Amino acid sequence: MMEQGIAAVTLSKIAKSADVSSGTVYTYFSDKDDILREAYLDRKAKLAEAINAVDLSGNPKLALEILMDAIYHYGKNHLDDMLIIREFNQSALLKQLNISLDESYSEFESLNQLTNRGIEEGVFVAGAYPVIMSYAYTPILEYLIAVRNNVLDPKKVPFDKVKEISLRAITK
Repeated sequence: MMEQGIAAVTLSKIAKSADVSSGTVYTYFSDKDDILREAYLDRKAKLAEAINAVDLSGNPKLALEILMDAIYHYGKNHLDDMLIIREFNQSALLKQLNISLDESYSEFESLNQLTNRGIEEGVFVAGAYPVIMSYAYTPILEYLIAVRNNVLDPKKVPFDKVKEISLRAITK
């Protein structure tokens, strides 16, 4: 998926990559969409697990900083997974695979709670949960990509600067 993109994925390529027969793949998955659905939901679940491992209770601004640090550290080790999530999110595939927004966000309840608490307490600007969280998540992902591609030198542009800019966009 990472080398050729999601659209180029075929069952035979998956089988070859896994060094198994196509028949073996069909034992576990009914079709390409089934594999793609599981790949997306699995990566989302792993990201949610990393986020849910940190304490997001208490002061919303501090919790947001902790969240951003968790996303950054997860992304340093799992950037390819985050890129696959992004590719799915930016395509029509979620609809084709019958993945609803509720299902896509199902394991991220703590983020929704953090967003609502931050808005209610007047710490975050008013807005929809996905929009606010995109200001926390997307800049981190783009930063990690730029560092990986040697577009940014993390010594000259440390992650804390990206976090600071994102916090300014989200908090009052």
